Amino acid sequence: MQTKLNIVIAAEFELAEKIADLLEQSELPVEKIIVAEIYPFGEEQGLRFNNRAVEQQNIEELDWSDKQYLFFAGETKHAGYLAQAADSGCVVIDLNGVCAALQDVPLIVPGFNDPLLSELRNRNIVSLADPQISQLLLTCGEILLGGEINRLLVSSMLPASYVNSEQVKTLAGQTARLLNGIPLDEGEVRLAFDAAPFKRHSSERLLQQFQKILPNSDIQLVIHQLQSAVFYGLAQQVTALSDYQTDVEQWQAVWQANELLVWHEAQIVTPVINGEQYQEQDQLHISDVQALENGIQFWSVCDEQRFSLALLGVKLAETAYLQGY
Repeated sequence: MQTKLNIVIAAEFELAEKIADLLEQSELPVEKIIVAEIYPFGEEQGLRFNNRAVEQQNIEELDWSDKQYLFFAGETKHAGYLAQAADSGCVVIDLNGVCAALQDVPLIVPGFNDPLLSELRNRNIVSLADPQISQLLLTCGEILLGGEINRLLVSSMLPASYVNSEQVKTLAGQTARLLNGIPLDEGEVRLAFDAAPFKRHSSERLLQQFQKILPNSDIQLVIHQLQSAVFYGLAQQVTALSDYQTDVEQWQAVWQANELLVWHEAQIVTPVINGEQYQEQDQLHISDVQALENGIQFWSVCDEQRFSLALLGVKLAETAYLQGY
């Protein structure tokens, strides 16, 4: 087991900054962090780690022989770099699930199916589940393993940050223009002050991830993806149904036992409230819990960039390190 780790981050600046911050708080013995530029940073954008500036390098010029971990948040077009790092012995944390569909690459929701990490050495790659699937399984997974729930209905309200930082800038620009009475350009896709079906990624990809993580499940899962006019924070309305009466207190006990979750009995936590009041907590918030006939309904919210990608990605790396990878 390495006593000092050299870690590479390949991500947009906003996510890379969150990963670096959480690595500084983690238990990993990090010696050095390097940014691999797959998305160029702005002139004034630079990371710091342990009060030192983080070096930025062209990913094509990186020597992977002395690097132990790569936090990869690229796209399919960048997969060649991911493969090069893995082939050199570097453990790749695939944050965007580029390799999630590959049979011999483990797909992990940290804290839920960690034992499958043993498959990491097949390719030196482990994929993190999509934020929608991670959020769903962290709130429901343990109960689902009990076998009583057979239907899940999920509505995901997706923020601009779920797409990329450019989408956040577009939403901000549209919001400012419309507030000042300036109409959008003809043919411009409207994001501000509106909602629409989310078409960038299909729900089928999410269903495949769910089935890969729970391969023997007969649960009928329906996911509705909705584009919201929110900058940050993924919200899910979840309805879980059974053929039998559901014990709501059992759900609450499971939530309270998981340090990653916070159940709010009175307050309804929205993406905006999460950003304003709970930004420093790095947890997934559950509220508005309602008992149904043979079921339960609840609302969950988290910062999908900091919690679902950065925090869970770092936890995945911690688990891999402790297991000797």
